[in-house]
Amino acid sequence: MDGSTTTSYRQITVRRLCGALGAEIGGVDLSRPLDPAVQAEIRRAFLDHHIIAFRGQDLTPAQQIAFTAIFGPVEQHPLYRSTQIDGHPEILVLEHKAGQFFNGRNDIWHADITFAEQPPLGGVLHCRAIEEGFGDTMFANQCLAYDKLSPGLRALLDPMGAEHSARVLIERNNAANYNVPVTEMPAPVVHPVVRTLTETGRKTLFVNPTYTERFADMTAAESRPLLDYLYAWGTRSEFVYRHRWRFGDVVMFDNRCCWHYVVIDYGPDMYRRMHRTTARGDRPV
Repeated sequence: MDGSTTTSYRQITVRRLCGALGAEIGGVDLSRPLDPAVQAEIRRAFLDHHIIAFRGQDLTPAQQIAFTAIFGPVEQHPLYRSTQIDGHPEILVLEHKAGQFFNGRNDIWHADITFAEQPPLGGVLHCRAIEEGFGDTMFANQCLAYDKLSPGLRALLDPMGAEHSARVLIERNNAANYNVPVTEMPAPVVHPVVRTLTETGRKTLFVNPTYTERFADMTAAESRPLLDYLYAWGTRSEFVYRHRWRFGDVVMFDNRCCWHYVVIDYGPDMYRRMHRTTARGDRPV
């Protein structure tokens, strides 16, 4: 729990990053084909820690896509089209330059694309430009947040559903007139408020401040007090890991149980660029 090295792995090194979640993986060059045994241990570390970080990597778009495919089919973002890499539509470029945020600011707590029928299993971020110490990303562990709720509140939430919508994402994107506008709104979907991770059986809160509009069979006004409580609870400091980016970092997060937030603590002249890929998930249950 204190950053110590986990010794149960044979092919890779795994060092915890904080008590809440996250591990740094060593002994791996992601630009090279990975042996099946190495892949298996990386997948296990991902399930154990929810976030895995690899330092000093230099991946081409094709190599990043190949790494992401270890976890499932790689999907293009369903809405963003502002910055793309020719020949690699699976790569979403998250870029800040000249005071502009291409493909969104992301300084809001959220899990990605939960407005889809099958939200992503996970996302992979590869840091291609950064001024170290700025533009960190925070991650919040919603398995831990669920575990620490009172038994009574867990019992209330377990059978509930909630509606997720892309409305906020579209409004923020379209307000930035240098982004490609989104012209079609996907229909809202209802997902369980508490979902179960299929590989481990762990339960996690599955609402988030950006895409969850209301509880099923309730109005937005009726839903707001409890949702606001869960959002404040889910971002308590004891559930959060803050990743300080270095050039070449590759970070994969479990989108099913982690919210994330980009710290906008830099000025208009700082160049920040991330390449993001997404592994397909399943329907939440």
